[in-house]
Amino acid sequence: MLILGLSHIALNTPDIERSTSRLAMLGYTMRFDEPDLENHPTKFALLDRYQPRHHIRSLGAPGGMAIELLDHGHTGGMQSADLIPVFQSPEPLAGWQTLSPDCLPLAQETWRQLEVTLNAPLKVFHDPELILTFVWFSAGGAPGLFACLMPSLNVDVSKEILSSLRFRPDAASGLWSLLSPIPALQARLLPIEYCDHPDWVLRSPLDAAGSPCIALVARGSGHPHPPSALTGHSESFALRVNNRSLKITLVRSEHGPVIELVEPIA
Repeated sequence: MLILGLSHIALNTPDIERSTSRLAMLGYTMRFDEPDLENHPTKFALLDRYQPRHHIRSLGAPGGMAIELLDHGHTGGMQSADLIPVFQSPEPLAGWQTLSPDCLPLAQETWRQLEVTLNAPLKVFHDPELILTFVWFSAGGAPGLFACLMPSLNVDVSKEILSSLRFRPDAASGLWSLLSPIPALQARLLPIEYCDHPDWVLRSPLDAAGSPCIALVARGSGHPHPPSALTGHSESFALRVNNRSLKITLVRSEHGPVIELVEPIA
């Protein structure tokens, strides 16, 4: 099986229009919209409240990782700790609420390490429009989703998972990148140690607030010897999205977010 690059980072929202307007301020534009898409029954065990239809909208930005907004008709109360977005922009957006780093599910020493890794002073904000708590740093280039933190109970295992998915670490910073010559397919993740927190949920359902899933473009996902990251519980089904027939495989690994493989069907 070959991982070709990032498809998207999932971001749940109860109001896709408001979330789209908010992300437009960070350079995002709509790639496609599916307001009444089948929510395949095989996803039942991965959702807190399954409903047969859901709304998805794909967004892209020149300076950021691709995002897919999802409205499952229900968004859980606690935010997913499986992926914590790290945004960059020249200035914070109006309406962002400043929070203390201790509101995140990580230790103080991890926060200090993050500032070294990203080589920038970091801040924590909550956006009530997105219903999202995230990390942010100031950058003069194009704004957008720069990376995602990947909290884990076993960072070494998480690194093995990323390695099997063709992510490679930067020796100096520890930031793991899914390299691709196509900017829209690039991704950056940073495995960190998870610290228990009452406002966050690890191994969250797919309809939890925040970002519980990373989707990757794949080829040969039915290979009899898949990467070690994909040996957990998995479900596969066919789905037509944006006028394309796709094979979707969802994998719940032991450490990390749900991994979605998106493979075009010829």
